Amino acid sequence: MAGTGIPSSKKIALKYTMSSASAPSAPSTSTVSTTAPYQRIVDDVLAQARPLMERVAETARMSLQSRQDQARTPGEHQAMLEARQQLSRLTSVMGERYPDALRRALDQEAPQTDAKPTRSLFTVHFDDLELMDESQINDSVERARARQVLVSAVEGPLADLDALVCAALGLPRVQPERNPLRPEVFLQALQTVVSQMQVTPQVRHDWMAHMAQALGAELCGLYQAQIAQLKQNGLQPVGYAMRQACGEYVYVTPTEGDASPGFASDNDLSAAAGHADPLLTLERLRRLLLGEFSDHRVPTQAPASTTAPGSESGENFSDRFAREFESPDQLPHIDPSATDFAATVPAAFEALQEMKQVSHMMERLGRQRSQGGGGADENPNAPPRKHGAGLGEALSMEVVALMVDNIARDSRLLWPVQQFIRALEPALMQLAVADPRFFSHKEHAARHLLQDITDRSLAFNSTEAPGFQSFMRSLMNIAGPLATATIEGADDFEHVLQQLHAKWADKDQARQQERQRAIETLQHAEQRHLLAAKLSRDLSLRPDIGKVPDEIARFLMGPWTQVMAQAQLTNTTRSADPDHYVELVDALIWSTQPALTRANTGQLARLLPKLLAKLREGLASIDYPATRTDAVFDLLMQLHEQAFKHGPRATAPPAEQQEPPAPSDEMAAVAQPSRLDDEDPWVAPSEAKESGYMDVSQSPEPESAAAVPEPTPSGPLARPSLDIGMWVNLLVGGQWERTQLSWIGSHGNLFLFTSVSGRTQSMTLRLLDRLLQQGAMQVLTEQNVVDGALDAVAQVAMHNSVESRL
Repeated sequence: MAGTGIPSSKKIALKYTMSSASAPSAPSTSTVSTTAPYQRIVDDVLAQARPLMERVAETARMSLQSRQDQARTPGEHQAMLEARQQLSRLTSVMGERYPDALRRALDQEAPQTDAKPTRSLFTVHFDDLELMDESQINDSVERARARQVLVSAVEGPLADLDALVCAALGLPRVQPERNPLRPEVFLQALQTVVSQMQVTPQVRHDWMAHMAQALGAELCGLYQAQIAQLKQNGLQPVGYAMRQACGEYVYVTPTEGDASPGFASDNDLSAAAGHADPLLTLERLRRLLLGEFSDHRVPTQAPASTTAPGSESGENFSDRFAREFESPDQLPHIDPSATDFAATVPAAFEALQEMKQVSHMMERLGRQRSQGGGGADENPNAPPRKHGAGLGEALSMEVVALMVDNIARDSRLLWPVQQFIRALEPALMQLAVADPRFFSHKEHAARHLLQDITDRSLAFNSTEAPGFQSFMRSLMNIAGPLATATIEGADDFEHVLQQLHAKWADKDQARQQERQRAIETLQHAEQRHLLAAKLSRDLSLRPDIGKVPDEIARFLMGPWTQVMAQAQLTNTTRSADPDHYVELVDALIWSTQPALTRANTGQLARLLPKLLAKLREGLASIDYPATRTDAVFDLLMQLHEQAFKHGPRATAPPAEQQEPPAPSDEMAAVAQPSRLDDEDPWVAPSEAKESGYMDVSQSPEPESAAAVPEPTPSGPLARPSLDIGMWVNLLVGGQWERTQLSWIGSHGNLFLFTSVSGRTQSMTLRLLDRLLQQGAMQVLTEQNVVDGALDAVAQVAMHNSVESRL
């Protein structure tokens, strides 16, 4: 073995001090496979798909006939006649196509815990409206209307079916989104088939109005049959889980007639939406975003008020903040949802009283603001008011009012932040009238300001959290004057935004430096792991890797590939094998085969001292703990002693002491050890300390890792969408800590979280999933507060559109 590059030595020092007391790795994420009960359900439903479609079409045809007979005008009679005739002509075609459409819809619903959720076809997002045309708006309203019909038809049996299907999938609690038989799936397949028919949009519209009702009746029967079948198979329904503040789950068993939590309740939308002749509809909201209303006129002064809802008469938000919040001994408690709007709608729309819809909106906003306990007339700081006019202005103020109310009711925001956002409503109303781009431009300075304020406030989980008082003072001093200012355009908000960023940047500098060091550390660990995984795959292809014991093979394809990768990443020379760590692989494989070494014990004696020294040197280069290689070095000692004991001059050992023959190629392939790419990245202790790495496979130092709680009975949870900037509550050392996702590795298997104090916590994807399952991690923001508030406005507009059509 002269080519090993390891100098010889006459002194043989058999000191095998480094070991691998390998602890069990963290359990992998529990995933739900496509179980037999699930597949039987799907197969049964698909078998009934064609007759179901034909019955839906026939019921709809009869309903169209009834509408035709009751038609009051020739136009309505002709429309129903054409819709009925076309439906009769195409029923068989739709019956043929529906099973395939339903199968594709069900395939998209196959149980996959690691799949990112897709956007629902039955919701509209505020920022998408500008890209939609009139036909797409009509389609969206039609889908929402059809869905509403289904909700009212199936909500009772659907709750029971959810509980039984989730039991069939092996889930410990009800997750309605995992039920493949959700009404939306059938409705999506139906709309897919209907859209393929060569008929006019009006005919399709007339069809869906009747087919949705017929589908609801059919699904009720189908659900009842599936419930009976599942109960007959002995399945017991699981309960609904309700998340508690401490991270635990309480399970609620559904009772007869309960509505499925899978459906969003329409009650809240009804409360927020207009009543008769609603002003805000989806089509009008789209036109507002496109700037199609030409009646925007900038008032000389717009409404302003700083009276906080629920406060004492005449006391504005600034006064209350100073009274309650500046004193450490009298911090405000987090109240229930704040009362309605603080600002009073001015008498700026008297000229629009002839417009019924605008007057309805005015009356409603006026009532809401009077309930808030303050008004512009009561506020001495409010600027004088002038009249404005136009449907566009009314819509703009309606959208601002709903958006502010949604933000201020967001339970993720602490009470002072909620009240501060309400105080900004007058300024936002002025801006919306002066600059309608506030709604359509996501990068608008005012939207950025709202988003940055609310997002940054999520860093604090209580009013007593370190830094929160300073944060609120910065808002009051810099952004507070907006509440009583005359707003002329986006520049007013841009100036405030820049000042806030400058103020926050000073405090963020140290935090950013800590975070950047942690990111660079993890990036190096990730690069090392990726290179080591390649080296591991190369080693697995060697024909002699199967001739060494499994412990040695795992060592070579695991820790030692990390050593070789580290040497290559830090190599400053042009050597293809820096430090000869790759070359050592040949020597180690040869030395662990007694059948070969017994024939040349002299060479083994010369090799061992430098071989062992080189192994220690390499493992030390990555700070690999000696306690994790005990088993490997113990085995090396046994193999080498066996070679010396039974060398060429020794008597052959008894048969029972002889080592087994080397495995054949076929046996080696079967017993091949797992490669490195199947494992989590190796993070050295120094790297773990630098990045706050959480590793449950070993006992980390208290200052560098978090305590991981024992599993709770909450069961597996679907992984949320993981995006940089999202905030989570993380259980660290038995205490909940608010922290933000700051970095995701290029291969999505390493994550770094940073708290407002600069403390970092990093983890693998496997551990992240485990923490979610245990309830030790709670995701606060899959969508930022402002986007969520505007999406809720779009849902109100959708609700109004559906109600107006009904």
